[in-house]
Amino acid sequence: MKSQNKDRLRELQLAYIGRLMAGLSHEFKNHLAIIRELSGLIEDLLVLEETEEPKNRERYKKIISGIDERVTLAAEMCRFLSRFSHRMDKPLATFSVTDVLQEEMYLLHRFARQKQVELVSSFDNDLPVIFNNPSLLQFAVFCIVWPALELLEMNSSILITVHGQGGKVQIVLHLQGTMKNAENATPWQEMLPEIIPILGAELSRLTDQEGNRKVVLTLPAIEERQHNIP
Repeated sequence: MKSQNKDRLRELQLAYIGRLMAGLSHEFKNHLAIIRELSGLIEDLLVLEETEEPKNRERYKKIISGIDERVTLAAEMCRFLSRFSHRMDKPLATFSVTDVLQEEMYLLHRFARQKQVELVSSFDNDLPVIFNNPSLLQFAVFCIVWPALELLEMNSSILITVHGQGGKVQIVLHLQGTMKNAENATPWQEMLPEIIPILGAELSRLTDQEGNRKVVLTLPAIEERQHNIP
């Protein structure tokens, strides 16, 4: 890859990571704000209590349950963030495509909700592990999903399915719904031709009779990939 293209790839990867982190931090702040609000409500109720037997016992239980729920959600966010971050530890690794996509979809769900586009997945069982660049694969999927989120009309959906084929792994993104006409390709779409060869992958685009679009990303088998890496 030419130096200029490498710089552009790095620039867009940083922009993509920053966008996901900004969305995650916003969600995290929401959880903390609600925890703070509920804790303040308990404090106010305690101040109002005048007897040893609390008058608002059931209300306390409900508030505490709400706090526990928010803490659980925040802890889940931290877990996914940690997994996503560690994908960048090594440029090449053996990994499960299911795990990698679950991490990314978790981080993208907030943006899908904002666009009122349903983001769902269906993964085959017993998928083969692959040897590749996990963080770059996540970026490649982002470069497909993000433009779709921007172009799909409300109440559309993106279904991501993953299948195994003779040691290879095939990721299929079904874009179901009406799409706005884009005058120009986005920087994310323009970067895909640079990313696909690095992954040793194949990319194809199809349109069914109803006009729904499908993007297919096929990743090489572990033996094939290891053999072709210098």
